[in-house]
Amino acid sequence: MISKSPPDVDLFISHLGKALGSIDRPVFNYARKPDFTLPEHSPIGGIFFIKLGFSITFCPPEFYHMDDALAGREPIISNIQIYSGDEEYGHVRYIKSLPFGLSFDDSRQSLNKKLGTPVWQFPFVAPVKLERWDLGDKWLLVEYASDMSKIRMIQIGLVPKKPRPSILPKIVQPDIQTLLSTLGEEPKTITGHPGYARIDVSTVPTSPIQDGRSYEIDALETHGVELYFRVSKNRHQAGENILSGARYIRKGLSWSAGFNGHLPNGLQFDDTPEVAVRKIGSLPITGKADVLTGYFVWKLPEYLLQVGFSVMEQRINRIFIAAHPYYAQALIESPLLAQPNRS
Repeated sequence: MISKSPPDVDLFISHLGKALGSIDRPVFNYARKPDFTLPEHSPIGGIFFIKLGFSITFCPPEFYHMDDALAGREPIISNIQIYSGDEEYGHVRYIKSLPFGLSFDDSRQSLNKKLGTPVWQFPFVAPVKLERWDLGDKWLLVEYASDMSKIRMIQIGLVPKKPRPSILPKIVQPDIQTLLSTLGEEPKTITGHPGYARIDVSTVPTSPIQDGRSYEIDALETHGVELYFRVSKNRHQAGENILSGARYIRKGLSWSAGFNGHLPNGLQFDDTPEVAVRKIGSLPITGKADVLTGYFVWKLPEYLLQVGFSVMEQRINRIFIAAHPYYAQALIESPLLAQPNRS
């Protein structure tokens, strides 16, 4: 059975935040091989109406709203992507009326007149690639053409609810203070440190890790953190593998239990990218972003800091810390971000 008429984006916009099953199943016969299960590698799934010019995204409500009280409920529709026909996305052009009176032919200038000042943009100075507005209980993201003369893609989503304060005790192992106090230490020191309780580093190779590679200890399911070991560049530790960095990952991503301890610069996973910049106190030297995710990089005196964030949800996904000089130089060289003129 197939729905009598093809669906449009208005149907799914009206169902933002509602269970995926609240949409009549015949509607999805217009999608290409619809899969209603969440992928193993991610809590976010998608269904693609390629011949109609749009797609939808769904995920568990406890992940989207960061609220364990919602666990076990059916995935909800969280956002809709609408395509201009740009070949990069593999969808035809959406031919029906666009929401909020928009047109794919809107330039950045005309769009700012229609919607006002955006709450977020990337990068910091023109040419701007992405801009986002909060419109009541919905957010709107647009991706511009390279000259900002038209729109390549539009994304509309549900504004996540503010997460409830955690009632769990703060995880003190291995928080930012523990990490900074042990960067450059050998596995035997890590094993004996109370801040790394119940994290097994016995598998770190005893022979030097070759070719500039790192060895990863995955403690995501228990601590929400990954630890990285590399061969030391200190002549007093010649051939020894030492702790070179860590990555903290938000709950629900990559099977992370979620880290609940102190993070660098007072960061929290529900911080927006702008809040992260303010807390760190300087603009990042490099970064990237697309319609899904992005990251910023800072070269701080004590360490390299990379903050990965969700463009859709406007909150932090990952925080990576690496001791100097245990990271690829390319990470801080490309693409360099232009700094706004503050004069």
